[in-house]
This record gives sequence, structure tokens and C-alpha cells, in this order.
Amino acid sequence: MSERQVLIPQIAYDRIRNQLDELPHELTVLCWSPTGITLADGSPVTPSEYAPEVGWIAIDTMFSGEFPSFAAALLEPGTVRWVQSCLAGIDAPPLLKILDAGIRLSNSDSPNAGVAEYVLAAVLHVQHRWTERRDNQRSNKWVQRGWSEINGTKWLVVGFGSIGGEIANRARPFGVEVVGARRTKVQDPRADEMVTVDQISEVLPLADVVVLACPLTNETRGLVDQHFLSQMRDDAILVNVARGPVVNTGELLKALDSGRPDHAILDVFETEPLDDSSPLWDHPKVTLTSHVAGAGSGIVGRGDQVFLEQLDAYLSGRSLRLEVRS
Repeated sequence: MSERQVLIPQIAYDRIRNQLDELPHELTVLCWSPTGITLADGSPVTPSEYAPEVGWIAIDTMFSGEFPSFAAALLEPGTVRWVQSCLAGIDAPPLLKILDAGIRLSNSDSPNAGVAEYVLAAVLHVQHRWTERRDNQRSNKWVQRGWSEINGTKWLVVGFGSIGGEIANRARPFGVEVVGARRTKVQDPRADEMVTVDQISEVLPLADVVVLACPLTNETRGLVDQHFLSQMRDDAILVNVARGPVVNTGELLKALDSGRPDHAILDVFETEPLDDSSPLWDHPKVTLTSHVAGAGSGIVGRGDQVFLEQLDAYLSGRSLRLEVRS
């Protein structure tokens, strides 16, 4: 085979076959499945011919649980030079192995729209007291009680990158004032105000909702501790769609029990799956989900387009807008 080889999951290839054929490049598609690797037409690939240069970790491997196996297949031949991931983060162990092998890696912004919609829906769910409303319905109780609008509230988004910007784009039309926080001071038209992470303490006492959307780094690990929580309002909502270790769970539970903040919406945890014995499951001031914030119905189509766009750029020798920089 003289053409450049691209290794992708079989199930994903079946979906984007026509779009791959339309790319202006000579390439050979290798299809991976748990049972082996074949050419696109199903014919076998001999060991001497097997030399993939590009790999795509499609969202299908996450849904099927085959992510680690596929990532191992990418590392095995020693010929892969660039991998496109379906994830926004890069802290998953298989991705760290790819980076450690010196392979170029691009993350994905395909989950971001779903994460932003999740945040808005979850906050509205809490503000509107939908759990209480459903309980009243099940008990045949006619209760007329007001609820808190998000119009006129202030949200602090810690980690104002692509995800934070998507959250702001959806919240501001509801009348929300958005303050974005990043490591360095930048101007961003998607936010009403931008601050640095060092200035968070100035905003925390004023924020009705605090959304964590930052990457997990040495600086953000344990960011939400007793000191952070003590500066929040009694009626504030904390939302974590970043990574579990950004929040010290023990100190969060103590803070919730003491009455500050009022509620926590958690999609990520220090250990996943969350242990059955965790007090988070039954805590009256916690709404939790199983790391699904980005799993909206549009993630598959957006992920396909990200791969095709980035593949075209890579094969053309152009820069990759989503490449992970060390």
C-alpha cells in the first residue's frame, strides 16, 4: 500500500464512508473492530502492509466501551503520527499514553454544545423545583408556589474556553450576566465580564451560579475546597462539568450540610463510576448524573465533522485548530 493509512472504527466508517471518499486525498481506510482489522471492503490486511499514520477515536468507541482497546491498537504498530479524539479533555489514561508515545493528538469540541445545554437544563431544573413539582403530581397535591427565575442572575464560569463560551451563549439570552474566569486576563465578547482565576474570590460572593468548566491541572485539582465554598452565597448553585477532582467532595458535603451553597449539580466525580456507598447519591442538596453532560444527540454528527475537517487539514499539511499543545 503506497497510500497514507487511516485507522477508524468500523461502525464509524459505515457512517462517514461517502464523506471520506469526497476528500481530495489518496488514502487507505483501515477498519478496526474487536475481532480484527480489515480494509474498507472487508479484505484482510497483512502485517507487512499494516502501517496506519492517522487514527480516529470516534465517539462510538466510548458508547461501546471499546475506547481502551482501540487506543491500544493505535499504539501497537508504532507508525501512527496523529490521532483525533472525540473527547474535550486529554486526561483519560489511553490519551495520556498516546501523548507519552510522542504522537500528535487533537481533542474535540463536539461535546461542548451538549454540555452547555445540560448546564442550562440542570440549573433550570433546580431553580424551578421540578423534583418537588413531580412529587406533588405523584401525590395528587395542588400546590401553587413561586420559583426563582434565572433572569437577572449572575453566573461565574470557571474555565472560560470553548465550553464556557457555549454556556454563556445559551445563558445570556435568558437575562443572565456571565462572568468568565481564565488563567490570564483576556477580552471575550461571549461574556459580560472577564476575570483571572486569581480574582475569583472577588466574584464568588456575588454569583448565583458557579459553573466549573476548566481542565484538570495541578492548579485546578482541589480548587473547590473549604475556602472556595465559604465564599459562595447561601443560595448559590455549584455546577461541575469539568473533572471530579476539581472539587474536594468531602469539603463540599460539609459545606452543603452547613447551608452554603444551597445546591450542587455534579456530572463528574473523583472516582467513576461513583461508588454505591457515596453519600452524594441520596443527599437532598445534590443533583447528579453519570458523566453524560456532553452526550447530547448532536455529538455524533459534530464529532464526524470535526474528524473530517481535521483530517483534511492534516493531510494537506495545515495547522490543526484543536491540536493539544504541551
